[in-house]
Amino acid sequence: MTVSNSNILFQNVQSPQLREWFTEILAEYPELQDRPIYLRKTSMKRSTMRAQPIINGAFLRRAKRHYRVDFSNHLDVTQHVVIQDLPKEVVVGWFAHELGHIVDYLNRPVLGMISFGLGYALWSRYMRKAERVADTLAVAHGFGAEVRATKQYLLEHATLPPHYKKRLKRYYLSADELEGMILTWEREREMPEVVEL
Repeated sequence: MTVSNSNILFQNVQSPQLREWFTEILAEYPELQDRPIYLRKTSMKRSTMRAQPIINGAFLRRAKRHYRVDFSNHLDVTQHVVIQDLPKEVVVGWFAHELGHIVDYLNRPVLGMISFGLGYALWSRYMRKAERVADTLAVAHGFGAEVRATKQYLLEHATLPPHYKKRLKRYYLSADELEGMILTWEREREMPEVVEL
């Protein structure tokens, strides 16, 4: 399937396969079709993938804001997880989760984005809620099985450091929670509320 979106910009992404997958996934997020979205490979020491608004002149206006999904090329991360070498289902789930973050950002005003960034950086409870919302939005866009596959792959990946797996378990939806959401979505095409445990 070849999908065209002139609003996608690739930075340092050489893999045609990653470009194609990202474009296909983005096509399932109609609310993002008119937004400039960047996929960028960059050095990140503390994370493997992240989604953020781009701080530029457009940042001040919600309707014009640009967004970026970054994935790491840092040696400490890529020795365990090389994005280009992962199974398609895992990469799709990961990208879908990150695009879920961007959907969550769409209606936040400038001060809302700033408070979101501070809350995410400073309070683990805030981070947990944000990650669970992104998972939920990915499931609501039809990527539940892929998000579950991503989580399962990362938790079962033997060489990932224990602190990384602990973080996954702490902040993201569990396999059981994902399964319940997927079943509800498939049955009713409607998402249940995210319940904090």
